[in-house]
Amino acid sequence: MSKTYGSGARGWVAAAAATVLAVGGLTGCGASGDSDKDSGRGGVSDEGGHKPGAGAAGSAEDELATVRKNLSRVASATGPVICWDDDEKGEQVAAFDATFGKRVATYSEAPLLSRLSEIAEKADADRASVRSLCGKPEYAGNVADSGVSPVSPDGRRVAVEVVTKEVGALTSSHVGWLDLATGEFTDITEAARKKGYSPETHSDAAPGFAPDGSLWFLRDEQVYYSADENGRLTRHPISKACHGRRLGPEDEYFYRPVSSAAVTCPRLIHPSGKFAVQAGTVIDGIDSYDGLDLDLLEPRMDRLSDDSIFDGPTDQMIVRDGADVRACDPVAWVNDDDLLCEGASHTFFTVRVDASELGKRAAASDPLETGVKAEIARETNNQILSIALSADRQYLYIAAKEVLDEGDVRLYRASLRSPGEPEDLGPLPAGVGDDFMLRGNAQIGDFR
Repeated sequence: MSKTYGSGARGWVAAAAATVLAVGGLTGCGASGDSDKDSGRGGVSDEGGHKPGAGAAGSAEDELATVRKNLSRVASATGPVICWDDDEKGEQVAAFDATFGKRVATYSEAPLLSRLSEIAEKADADRASVRSLCGKPEYAGNVADSGVSPVSPDGRRVAVEVVTKEVGALTSSHVGWLDLATGEFTDITEAARKKGYSPETHSDAAPGFAPDGSLWFLRDEQVYYSADENGRLTRHPISKACHGRRLGPEDEYFYRPVSSAAVTCPRLIHPSGKFAVQAGTVIDGIDSYDGLDLDLLEPRMDRLSDDSIFDGPTDQMIVRDGADVRACDPVAWVNDDDLLCEGASHTFFTVRVDASELGKRAAASDPLETGVKAEIARETNNQILSIALSADRQYLYIAAKEVLDEGDVRLYRASLRSPGEPEDLGPLPAGVGDDFMLRGNAQIGDFR
């Protein structure tokens, strides 16, 4: 079998988790460890030619201004973005042009470290953390999408979680935001605390910003809330869609606000904001197939514990390829009609999903059927390390290496509009460490 870009076994190099700062040590978005070239694969400079960390250390205000500028530039980049871990400096983030030939922006959390340490110390906490720009690869396999953003739409604030106590698997934490213009930390959890005869405390987690600038978070592992810039809280319902995706408490870290509700499969929400899709087992008569569950987002619940594993999908679909049924692990929506799938032997292909009959048919109806629209990347026995869609939905980026080869990881680009053999873009840019992942860019709708 010829080797192109893919994987004989799904695997991520490492988890690019939420950036974490401990009082006694750190794992965060650190300074880049690249060479001194101004651009290209070996460079670390941003498009203005400035190198992170160059010159004498500035004031705290200057450092936060640098964070604000670089974070906004990376977060708004239209080209591919890579996050990776450094043993000493923690997570690094860099944005590139469409061919990975030039680095256009970099972000370092280093200027934030002292301020985050102060926040943790003041709260007598174990650590403070900022959600990763790239999400987490443990979620649903191949394309991570955390749904809410670590940075506000105007680039002024970053969402912070402060773990105040941690005993085994039990944690207590606060959420809030750090204002990059003033250096002030607003603790939303502490503001909601009630003292006196009937005290009331909460443990809040998984903070992130919605497109309207509100800070969303999970309260007491059960209920989603949001806070506006004045700290006013709003409680939100939870969509019952994608219940099969929630395998444990960690999965509630990933969610997207849609029409005032929290949906916990962010990358699989249709651009209309009306339904979501996920892999599922389809029973058709006496046969079972690897197919798709289509879930309307409207059925809602008040708390995560209200959900039932017996709630079935709104409808189901199977993918026909001639006389055969083809397995589809949904990756992301390419547009309103086309879904990108990963299939057996790590092929990638698109299918047309017509949801016009969704929710209108009897529960016992035969599954819907669709066919393969386009082959995007053929099967391979290489190892896929990370994949991502371009922001404009023109390309699928793939990072892969040979399973039995200690050689370089190589980057490929497969066209979603004019399918053919994936284009070899070359090795990883210089300075990118082994523990990396590509930013998913899964959101294509503004689900306010």
